[in-house]
Amino acid sequence: MVTTEQQENLEKIIVNRWIRPVFQPIISLRDGSVLGFEALSRVSQPGLFDNVEEMFQSAEELGCIWMLEQVCRRAILHEVHEQMEALDQYHAKIFINVSPKVLHDEKFREGFTREYTKRYGIDTERIVFEVTERERVEDEQSFRQAIDHYKMQHYQIAIDDVGSGYAGLNRICSLTPGYIKLDIGLVRDVYKNPIKYAMIKGMVEFSHNSGILLIAEGIETQKEMEMLIDLGVQYGQGYYLAKPEPQLYFDNRQAVGEILEKNTFNHMHNHLGVKKYYIKNLMRKGLTVAPHVTVEAVLSYMKHHDEVVGICVVDQEQVTGVLTREKLFQKLSGQYGFSLYHKKNIGDLAEKNFLMVDANTSISSVAKIAMEREMDALYDFIVVKEEDKYAGIVTIQDLLKKAMEIDVDLAKCANPLTGLPGNIVIDQEVKESVESGRKCTIYYFDLDNFKAFNDVYGFEKGDEVIRILADVLKKNAGSNDFVGHIGGDDFVMICEGFQPFAFSEKIRTEFEQRAHMLYKEEDRARRCIQACNRHGVVESFPLVSVTAVSASNEREPFPNYDEVVSTLAGYKKAAKTRKRELATY
Repeated sequence: MVTTEQQENLEKIIVNRWIRPVFQPIISLRDGSVLGFEALSRVSQPGLFDNVEEMFQSAEELGCIWMLEQVCRRAILHEVHEQMEALDQYHAKIFINVSPKVLHDEKFREGFTREYTKRYGIDTERIVFEVTERERVEDEQSFRQAIDHYKMQHYQIAIDDVGSGYAGLNRICSLTPGYIKLDIGLVRDVYKNPIKYAMIKGMVEFSHNSGILLIAEGIETQKEMEMLIDLGVQYGQGYYLAKPEPQLYFDNRQAVGEILEKNTFNHMHNHLGVKKYYIKNLMRKGLTVAPHVTVEAVLSYMKHHDEVVGICVVDQEQVTGVLTREKLFQKLSGQYGFSLYHKKNIGDLAEKNFLMVDANTSISSVAKIAMEREMDALYDFIVVKEEDKYAGIVTIQDLLKKAMEIDVDLAKCANPLTGLPGNIVIDQEVKESVESGRKCTIYYFDLDNFKAFNDVYGFEKGDEVIRILADVLKKNAGSNDFVGHIGGDDFVMICEGFQPFAFSEKIRTEFEQRAHMLYKEEDRARRCIQACNRHGVVESFPLVSVTAVSASNEREPFPNYDEVVSTLAGYKKAAKTRKRELATY
């Protein structure tokens, strides 16, 4: 019920346009770049509404939601126009919240014609309407027609608050939005909630198959962010990344560093075979019993089989409960424990809240979830299912032992300077690419004039140049691509499919823009440095650059591993020779 004071305050806000927008960045969980900014409305005068949702709810009840949203949108568009230079700098989109009840209103359409947005200098392609899932749509047909209208005008659509509202997957399927925003309720504590983990994992699979991108809302901790990265969610927003601010700005270097570090770690795991170490490879069958078996019978069996860590209660191939050896004995201990429970069915005594994972889940993912459980369940065994049926169990001891082996393998194979996989893994990846026949492009990257830079500016700066190239390669790598560091200033990259010439040029340009900033101003101005050559004679050397050569199986299969390596070495030598000839000329 709206009070008289709330009604008066709302009228003041609308009449005086006391709304100011703030903007919260939406960040790539792969490289930390800015996808866009969600525009949020705040009351510019204090003491009128403590809660923005309360203000919109009051407007809804009083029938003036349209007028309030109009004030909000005008303020947003005006502020975006004022900060257009910043928006262009990030190549970012603007996400605007829209009520489904307003979206198909003719007045709303008038406010978002091409002419109207052009007045503010905003292309329609940069505007994303966030349609909330929290509100019921009375007329679905007219709502879908409105969505289609805006799509034809090149606006984009995001379904907001997915996982908390009315329409669920039906609305997503009928509207085919460009983005799905996962509700904060799904994101909160996802790293220790197996149900939330499973739901988001399913949404990621849906995203891959449909091409609809996911944005996780309300990220408030590093653990939440890292779990979302592990799951493959593409974008995120929340206070851990950035709070809403009046400026179109993002500069959380710590979070970006953590995103890049986590993706690098995952990338290494993927290509060191850790993803091939599925949890099913650690699985043992375990003891299964029907729900009606008595506690006394289970106890008798366990007393004669010390190797049994616990039981899974299975009914028609579905796990309905679990009970560890330790917890069973605890329940039966004490003065009355045995007499109370020994005649009961084991299904009544088994615990219903347990961790169950798919057989094809990676060991690293399972270890992370398992170790985030509550203390009383931390060392319980893990149930494994395959094709939605019971398959076996994995003990924490086996899980941690394998995880330690994996960490040792990583330490042995990674390059200490860049953290990228080294020669052993590179050889494995190139051989696998050649022998599998999958369509790919294999790149060899090498720095030019690096020795001269190293001699003049020192090894510390030289290491920074190498790290810059590694970072540029990682940022341009796709989720299924591989980047390895042979050593020194040599790198290998294996890209899925066939890449145009512009791809390597983009890498070269990005690298040079960053690396050249390490030079002194006078060296940058003359585009060269003075240094002694191999014979001790002072010579001019161009600024450091990149040679990139590649081989692909676009037209014909790779012959064999040795020939691919030999071909790339020949290409590199020829490219270096051409560069020297051009410099001499």
